[in-house]
Amino acid sequence: MKESVMDVRLRLMFREEDRPFLLDVSSLFYDFELLHDFSLILCAEDYQAYRFSRYFWYRYGRPIKADHKLRVVRIVKESPLTIELVIAGIVAGSGALWILIQAIEKIRNWGLNREKLKLEVKKLRMENDKLQLELEQKAKERDAHYILGPLVRRLERIPMKLVDIEISVNEKDEDKFVFR
Repeated sequence: MKESVMDVRLRLMFREEDRPFLLDVSSLFYDFELLHDFSLILCAEDYQAYRFSRYFWYRYGRPIKADHKLRVVRIVKESPLTIELVIAGIVAGSGALWILIQAIEKIRNWGLNREKLKLEVKKLRMENDKLQLELEQKAKERDAHYILGPLVRRLERIPMKLVDIEISVNEKDEDKFVFR
């Protein structure tokens, strides 16, 4: 995988669940993918011609380039479920990461340490001034406001609840990722 100027790694940790249903795990993954793609299409210049429609929800309904797709680094189904993802630099550079984080923060029943998340976002804002887009405003500008609400509600309905998120930024070399 060719790296962009910078990539971002997210580590998502979920509340311990004893033997979750496969449908819940796969729904979590798919809906998070939709959230990522929504953020990217909303913000990245490469996707400005995309018109949101009902096809957005389909498996192949979004024209995401291969090097912009969400990548899995690790999935650990132990206690707790942990997912590590690499998000292409275009996401951070376009402001889509900020949109993604704002949407995660909107999911009320994910018991995040909101103060920690706010500090992570503040750090990202200082690293990249393009991250100051507002979610609802951007969605309205692209006539995509009707997708955000249902997407957030889908993630809220999944029994596995996000309890922690760690964000790290990498300048090209994957070995330089550090989690705090």
